[in-house]
Amino acid sequence: MYKRILKTFAAAVMITAITGTTVFADDVNTLKNSKNQAQNELDQLEDQLAYLLTEMDKLELDMANKSAEIDQATSDLAVAEVVQKQQYDDMKLRIKYMYEDQSASISDVFFTSANMGEVLNKAEYMQQVYDYDRSKLQEMADTASSIAELKAKLESDKAQLEKDEEELTNKQALLYTTIEEKKNEISDWETKINDAVKKAALATATKSYTSYQIPTQANNNSSVASGIVSLAYSFIGTPYVSGGSSPRGFDCSGFTSYLFAQYGIGLSRSSSAQIYGGSPVGSLSEALPGDIICYPGHVGLYVGGGMMIHASVPGDYVKLSSVNIGMSIIGIRRYW
Repeated sequence: MYKRILKTFAAAVMITAITGTTVFADDVNTLKNSKNQAQNELDQLEDQLAYLLTEMDKLELDMANKSAEIDQATSDLAVAEVVQKQQYDDMKLRIKYMYEDQSASISDVFFTSANMGEVLNKAEYMQQVYDYDRSKLQEMADTASSIAELKAKLESDKAQLEKDEEELTNKQALLYTTIEEKKNEISDWETKINDAVKKAALATATKSYTSYQIPTQANNNSSVASGIVSLAYSFIGTPYVSGGSSPRGFDCSGFTSYLFAQYGIGLSRSSSAQIYGGSPVGSLSEALPGDIICYPGHVGLYVGGGMMIHASVPGDYVKLSSVNIGMSIIGIRRYW
């Protein structure tokens, strides 16, 4: 009867641990989904920023060209006004000599002309000069007016470009602020995910403890550590096998648990639980060959010099690589 009660109690504890682990796993997935959504939003914001920067470059070039056009129009207008004034002064001078003293001019026309035909020819010439002066003056007035209108339009265009630039600058500032906020949000999600992963690992470790797998404490036996590292090197090139824990193939925690088992050291089979066994190592600078480097959902054997040997990912193999694999180190444990 006592044994039956004990078994029932153990089963209840086991079920509770498994259920708790599932709940933590669901929490991690929910947090990861939220982080992925935030990352997608960040990607869209950065795409908008890239487009905006392209538009601002184009606008800057347009403004430079418009300023050059305004400068040229201003120069042309000044030249036209000078020529117009000179032609006006020339016309006034001709009028003074040709039309100011009409009696003398008419007398000259009659007395110096041999016949009426010559008189008419001279009068027609005087009219042509007058018409020429008026047409040229009108032409210059029209040119000056046209240039002035062009300059006014160019200045209006430039004012609109400046307004567009101000709007784009405000949008750019808003995007930078929003992107920074979104990055902070993603960082918060990463922190929450890491916390949830640790909780899930703790739940797994609790389940392992319920299964009578008590974490091994370190004895600081450097010869054992050296032997484990040498053994790890001998397995470089062994294929990655999901769930594998033998020389035929390893996954990450199968590899580390196998290595230590050869020296009589028992490790949990779960990578998330291995972070709770042995003794903690404060930082990577304090790590020694033979320590286990723990990541969210992954472990590797530290061999010194910032390097580790680990069963990488499906489709890959056991290999030597840097500890910087694109994931945050969440713990370092010493079992030897």
